[in-house]
Amino acid sequence: MSNQSKLSRRDVFRLSGGVAGAAALSAVGSVAAASQQEARPVKKQNRRSVEEMAYGSESRFVYTGTYTRGAPGGWSAVASANRPEGVGVFSVGAGMGDLKLIQTVPADNPSWVTIHPSEDYLYVSNEIWDYEDAGLGSIESYAIDDETGELTLINRVATGSIPAQIVVSPGGDYLAVAGYVSGTYELFPIGEDGSLGEASSVLQQEGSGPHERQDSPHCHAVAFDPSGNYIAGADLGTDWVKTFTYEDGELVEVSAVMVAEGSGPRHVAFHPGGEVLYVINELTANISVLAFDPESGELGEEMQTIATVPQDFPAHKSTAEILVHPSGKFLYSTNRKFENHSLADAVVAYSIDEHGHLRLIGYTTAGIDFPRGIAIDPTGTWLYAMGQKSDQIVQFHIDPHSGVLTATGNVTAAMVPVSMAFKA
Repeated sequence: MSNQSKLSRRDVFRLSGGVAGAAALSAVGSVAAASQQEARPVKKQNRRSVEEMAYGSESRFVYTGTYTRGAPGGWSAVASANRPEGVGVFSVGAGMGDLKLIQTVPADNPSWVTIHPSEDYLYVSNEIWDYEDAGLGSIESYAIDDETGELTLINRVATGSIPAQIVVSPGGDYLAVAGYVSGTYELFPIGEDGSLGEASSVLQQEGSGPHERQDSPHCHAVAFDPSGNYIAGADLGTDWVKTFTYEDGELVEVSAVMVAEGSGPRHVAFHPGGEVLYVINELTANISVLAFDPESGELGEEMQTIATVPQDFPAHKSTAEILVHPSGKFLYSTNRKFENHSLADAVVAYSIDEHGHLRLIGYTTAGIDFPRGIAIDPTGTWLYAMGQKSDQIVQFHIDPHSGVLTATGNVTAAMVPVSMAFKA
């Protein structure tokens, strides 16, 4: 287990400087029974019942994050000349899931968006290093108008430099942050009005790895397990994947597993059943399948490692996102082009067997250009691929039986799309 220390916020920052109906019923029917532990209660009751959400309801609004200062890996000439402004708010067409822009909210490099379980609030990470001229990043909270979907800023708080990912607890009481440059995992309490308080816990990570990008800790992912009792985190800079508890707003490490040195774990995704954690490794373009004990929060053995690229792929590899389908039957990941290959920009689909192991289904490349992010709508009917360099969001239908993706023809203009969150 790697070393870490708890520091005050001051210490940390000083150191860090039509198709939908039938498909949805088939794909999502088993979601309600998937969790093996009782989740923490959501503080504010969702307007739509759990049964509605699980069986074929559709999102009404979608929120997208973007880069406004320049995107790691690059962006289009159009984006360079006409900088994106901030968070995109889209309405979702009934039945076919097509998107229409209804609002753009100015924000500073709002790369990651995530929604509160009540669906009344949206949280946005500002992937910056100069908030208040203090070597900090920041996080914003927004109120969501239930009728129009439009956003109103509630408040903004400081976090570690270059926050990479944020996520809200299933109970809606905390927001977790992975800080890339600061090398920290942080926890922020969420007020009854959706506002963010100051960080209640900051864990500074330590160490490095053999790759040139692993000179120091680079926390890149946070995810709550299905029960809501544990948080998983991935540190691209040290190759450690960890789990934490967060009782009384205090992060406490439970377990840690190191993936192969130089892998660079980027994002993580739990299986809905709660006994498997999938880790996508950015630097080696593969997925580590780890056992997870939902009772103790302990990570177990690496059950499988599977590539996201073929054997003839060039040396310079780069992956981005990993998602498990709501049914638990399929997993999707993305490759981003840094060297020429026919599958360098692709969404990769896998089936998941009864033991949690992956088997390659195939690659989808049509209309995809540097897919930093992908998202699956809550019904499991649609997958949206966000083209960072094409300024487009491309929609695909997910076959509920095979997991195969089929382009629907719905392509939405969106400047440098990075992440996506849904509201029913």
